[in-house]
Amino acid sequence: MKITRSSKTSLKSATAEKLKILNEIFHEYARVVNFFIAYFWEHPEIKSENQIKAEIYSLADDSWFTARMRQCAAREALSMVTGAKNIEKRKNSIELELEELLGEEIFGEPVKPVHKGKKMTLSSQVVRVEKGRNSFDLWLVLSSVGKEMKLYIPLKKHRQFIRWEKLGKTASSVVIHREYVQISFEIETGEKKEEGKIIGIDAGINHLMTTSEREFIGNDIKHLISKIKRKRQGSEAYKRAKKELSYYIHKTVKDLFADNNLRLVVTEKLKNLKLNTKEKSKTKEFRKTLSNWNYRELLRIIQMRCEENRVFFRSVSPFKTSQRCPRCTHTQRENRRGEEFECLKCGYAEQADYVGSLNILHRFLTGRYGAGFKT
Repeated sequence: MKITRSSKTSLKSATAEKLKILNEIFHEYARVVNFFIAYFWEHPEIKSENQIKAEIYSLADDSWFTARMRQCAAREALSMVTGAKNIEKRKNSIELELEELLGEEIFGEPVKPVHKGKKMTLSSQVVRVEKGRNSFDLWLVLSSVGKEMKLYIPLKKHRQFIRWEKLGKTASSVVIHREYVQISFEIETGEKKEEGKIIGIDAGINHLMTTSEREFIGNDIKHLISKIKRKRQGSEAYKRAKKELSYYIHKTVKDLFADNNLRLVVTEKLKNLKLNTKEKSKTKEFRKTLSNWNYRELLRIIQMRCEENRVFFRSVSPFKTSQRCPRCTHTQRENRRGEEFECLKCGYAEQADYVGSLNILHRFLTGRYGAGFKT
């Protein structure tokens, strides 16, 4: 199995003159992409890059870009239009169920996207990465842009870049942002595991992760969040505290996979959790705590580690996973009080996050796609 990993490398080593030329390219690129967005929006029959023929990208002949650059712009425009129009994939399960019950679409029409000139996705026809000379590790070379431009931008490697470079080969396309370059690597990991443990994970604030094997992992998470709250937002101390939290999450998840022979990890889909919890929360202090808990980063890191370690990753709806009794299935809000769970029907009592992890795993195993993972 192949996975893709990307690494960001700063453009701070580029001279002011080179950045000025790059900004000129950005400005023209945004204009051309928006031209093609308007074209593809009116021609929905074009759905894949293979349908973008020479006569299409030559429509933007008022641009000083070369045909290769116009082709890159057309591809990015088509990707943006396809993503905007595929509104069904962007709806969550609750929205889809509600529309099905009502028998009509209630969440609006797709909105035509706009490219703001913040990034360019360029193919190997236009950009390449060369080994560095002098004090620089790499050179980003832009050619076939237009106006006979040929731009050499110096880059420096860092630890993450070197790691991905050793494990895989560089992808053919490069994404250039205003302040950094994003280079992707294709890595071969092998087939998914056929043996190993199956666990559910409940993400929380008191414990970063609670597993269905009654492991409470990452117990310093609340302390690190409190540390962020004490700093002035936007200050250097605030940024350092945020970075410390991110490092802690990375290390904790890494240790989970190093210490366990896992085959399947199931988590909750935590989409819109912050919004919903803010509405129910009674205290400003709790809302502030929640805003500094980067649960999206946690789920992303878990999924990435699963891919790298050949472990299956699945997620399920969080609907009442903390209120359902895993013994008798009785579901009631009053079953949970803070960190404690006690079923008001059968009396089953346990730590609430552990109960949540059991219900998460059970929901997947008894669901539509879970039967194949039963041991």
